[in-house]
Amino acid sequence: MELKTYKNINECRRVWETLSPNRSMFDLWDFRQCFYSRSNNKPFFLAGKEGAEIVGLVPLYFVKSSNEYNYFGGWFPERNSFFLKDRELLSRLLQECPDNTVVEGISPEEGRYHDFLEDEYTYYIDLSKYRNSFEEYFSSFDKKKQKNFKRDIRNIPKYKVYKNRLRDFNRLIELNIKQFDDESIYNNKSTKESIRKMVALAHKKGILEMVSVEINRKIEAIDVGIVFGRWYHVVTGSSNNQKIPNLGKLMTILNIKNAINKKCRYVDFLASSGYWKNQWNFDKEMLFKFVN
Repeated sequence: MELKTYKNINECRRVWETLSPNRSMFDLWDFRQCFYSRSNNKPFFLAGKEGAEIVGLVPLYFVKSSNEYNYFGGWFPERNSFFLKDRELLSRLLQECPDNTVVEGISPEEGRYHDFLEDEYTYYIDLSKYRNSFEEYFSSFDKKKQKNFKRDIRNIPKYKVYKNRLRDFNRLIELNIKQFDDESIYNNKSTKESIRKMVALAHKKGILEMVSVEINRKIEAIDVGIVFGRWYHVVTGSSNNQKIPNLGKLMTILNIKNAINKKCRYVDFLASSGYWKNQWNFDKEMLFKFVN
């Protein structure tokens, strides 16, 4: 196998689209490119070739601000995978990655082909376990938890639900910063604009499921869902829980019911924040990390 690197963004796109299986929304070049900044990133796609045929790809970019090589698109997208016609080539390609390569959020499936480090859990619901019924899913909770959840939702003031109002994204940012303060991802201008591009792209493609909740004539919670294949990805959101307790629980219920209406099999709640996700009987899988 011959090794070749691609650094021109147009060539990188061609190679990506040649090998990508397009199983996940983040296998699509257009979504990945939302998180690419020409000013801070330099593409570095490491490809394996047999003759004229490209048989494997580790898509990286160099991030100037951190002096690291990361998976193309950075930390936000999860279940990162490597595009290979023969999975046995994976370790060989990874050995050729440059120093200071850090790839996070690697798909659990890739763990069968390389001895990665553990990263963190990602959380989701396999709705087929509950025959795609919210009632059956909810009945998996113990009786006390069911009673408490019902009480919490009942105590939320009267609300209205809106779908795909793009102008509410600004309110999402405001609420997220209010909720997480210095830890909010939206304090980073580049991340904020990347996610804004992703939301606009999903809307353009007709796969956006943005849910806004209005209480007393003010938007107090927004979640952004994106449907791709059989997956309903809850990619970002925030609620004014300080003012109105348990709004987050309401949003989780609305997302699950929306996924069922869209006939999705999986509801993806991504990684981190396991402290609340463990309350919901979510399935979980370990993501992996590669460090060179």
